[in-house]
Amino acid sequence: MKSDIIYGRIPCLNALKGKNRVKSIFLNEKHPDQEIILLANEKNIPVSFVDKQKLDSLTSNSNHQGVVCKMEEFAFSQLNDVLNTLKEKKDATIVLLDQITDPVNFGSIIRTSAAFNVDAIIIGKNRQVQITPVVAKVATGAEELLPIVQVVNLNQTIEKLKKENFWIVTSAGEGNTNYDEIDYSGKICLVVGSEGYGVSRLIKEHSDYIAKIPLNGKIDALNANIATAVFLAQITSNRNKK
Repeated sequence: MKSDIIYGRIPCLNALKGKNRVKSIFLNEKHPDQEIILLANEKNIPVSFVDKQKLDSLTSNSNHQGVVCKMEEFAFSQLNDVLNTLKEKKDATIVLLDQITDPVNFGSIIRTSAAFNVDAIIIGKNRQVQITPVVAKVATGAEELLPIVQVVNLNQTIEKLKKENFWIVTSAGEGNTNYDEIDYSGKICLVVGSEGYGVSRLIKEHSDYIAKIPLNGKIDALNANIATAVFLAQITSNRNKK
């Protein structure tokens, strides 16, 4: 499957409502989605009515739900632009991902971040899954709804964030602080690593807090998306109480 393809009704709807990257749309000729047709017409995006076999071919027989979008190349946001928009914001949240290689996890984190109104996601250029059709499908198009920044060096990026008054909170099972013992007022960068590799040593050394989610069950670790959701829920709750 080509990397410029996304599929599924909700991902395609969100893409149409997002950053105007949709080049063309393919719909099942027998059951064309009227809402998508309406949005496409509003944005002057060409629509082709094709048979199911064509849609299956475009998506390598994935569950396309009769809707496929061909996209422009994904446009990453620039870190400086994101930081400029946050200069005057009292409470801001950035999620920084360290070596997330599972597209399902990454897509889920994007969707979770959008749900909690995160201001931006930062990922590395290397050893990190990028925006793929699977990521977009799992994210249900949320990658079009918030800035995603790609950087070469995560450690240098963290240093830049600290100069912009961000507190660096790293999620790690060996943390010496519980996730709900932190005051999340102000600007927070939440760092999440993969299940397999965790967060790198250098990033931990640059962190203000290394926080854990206490677990007393038979599983001793959460996947990256669940950990992200727990932290973001706590950040939101903490700020609401303020």
